[in-house]
Amino acid sequence: MKHKRLITAIAVPALIIIAAVIAAICFINYDMSTEKMTVDLYFMNEDGTGIVSEPHDIRYRDSNELIQNTIKKLMAGPSSSKRGDVIPDGTDVQSLRAGTDASLIIDFSGEFITEDKSKNVLDTYAVVKTLCSTGYVAVVKITVNGAPVTDRDGNELGFISASDINLETETYSSEMRDITLYFADSGGKGLVKENRTIKITDQQPVEQYIINELIKGPGNGSLEPLLSDDTILVSVDIEDNICYLNFKSSFIKANTGSSDHEKLVIYSIVNSLTEIPTISRVQFYMDGKRVENFGTVPIKDCISRNTDIMDDK
Repeated sequence: MKHKRLITAIAVPALIIIAAVIAAICFINYDMSTEKMTVDLYFMNEDGTGIVSEPHDIRYRDSNELIQNTIKKLMAGPSSSKRGDVIPDGTDVQSLRAGTDASLIIDFSGEFITEDKSKNVLDTYAVVKTLCSTGYVAVVKITVNGAPVTDRDGNELGFISASDINLETETYSSEMRDITLYFADSGGKGLVKENRTIKITDQQPVEQYIINELIKGPGNGSLEPLLSDDTILVSVDIEDNICYLNFKSSFIKANTGSSDHEKLVIYSIVNSLTEIPTISRVQFYMDGKRVENFGTVPIKDCISRNTDIMDDK
């Protein structure tokens, strides 16, 4: 998913070790002198496509302990079964370093990184949003075994503030936009154009709205839908006129069928997205990985628009 430009550098004078490596994240016997703060902890949403907040009461004696106990709560996982972990099991906190400018660097063990790079970014965002909600942290940098976390393209995430991360529940602006979608003709042999005007917001890119509209299906009763209702798009990125789509791997099982159907599925997506002037090709990912084929259709490489499959060229 396309995010705001992140802060990639910040001065961190006089970094201070908050506590000794892992010993900082441990159970504490509270006494009557502790205070309590309600902190918004962020976890994965039910679909695994974004992060949502869950309030938790944190007890602490000072700001250092508040940060430590907040991380401990986050590592313990969500209270709701409809939320998912953002710190994978087995992950250790190897160090915490705080700067006098309200910056914080957290170094996790290697278990924090998964094979799904999109999830790694969301997990990082969840930790950042959580710690910034304490009021004592302004920017956070997460490293793993001393190395910075990167996005799918290998760019370092660097220091991130809460305001760098947009969520569905936050304030956003909206506008009406004309889009062009492609659905199957009644015979299931070609694609037919359908124009639609939709309301979009800055909480997600227009490309994601296009996929959502394809999932909803055609408004024209003579056309046929192609994408299954349970299709899940995890993220969208645009770079050098290429649209990178990352679907849940269930996309393949939910949408494959005959060779004609599989071809229509892929090109309904590609042709709809390449109606946007800044997109010339589409690259498909499943759970953050390239796959060789979607049924009978090769999708390992970037795919360009196909006008031969369109009934209304």
